[in-house]
Amino acid sequence: MVSRKVVASLLVVYVVAMLAEQTEGYLAFFTRSDFERMQLQEKERNKAQRKSLMMQKRSEDGDVIKLSDTEGVEEGEIIKLTAPGETGMRLNAKQLEKYQHILEELLTEMLLDTRNVN
Repeated sequence: MVSRKVVASLLVVYVVAMLAEQTEGYLAFFTRSDFERMQLQEKERNKAQRKSLMMQKRSEDGDVIKLSDTEGVEEGEIIKLTAPGETGMRLNAKQLEKYQHILEELLTEMLLDTRNVN
C-alpha cells in the first residue's frame, strides 16, 4: 500500500503542473547590471526629452530660454509629450478567443471617442 505522504505529494505535484499549464505570463530575470543599464538609459532619455521640451517651448514662445533654467527640474517630474504615442500588444489565438469580447468593447469605445472629438 502506498503511504499517505506519497499520495499527497503526488497530488501537490499534479496540481502545480495543472496550474503551470494554465499560466499565460512570464517572469523576466534581470541582473543588477541590466537594471543599472536600464536606469542609465532612462535618465538619458529623460534628459533628451527635457531638452526637446525646452526647445519646443522656446520655439512656441519666441523668447530665449536659457538651458540653465532646467536646474530646478526634479528627477521625478512628469514630462508631457505632445507627440502621439503608440501602444501595442501581442496575443496568441487562445488569448484572442479569451479576450475577444473585451477587446471589441475597448475598440468601440475608442472609435466613439475619436468620433466625438472630431
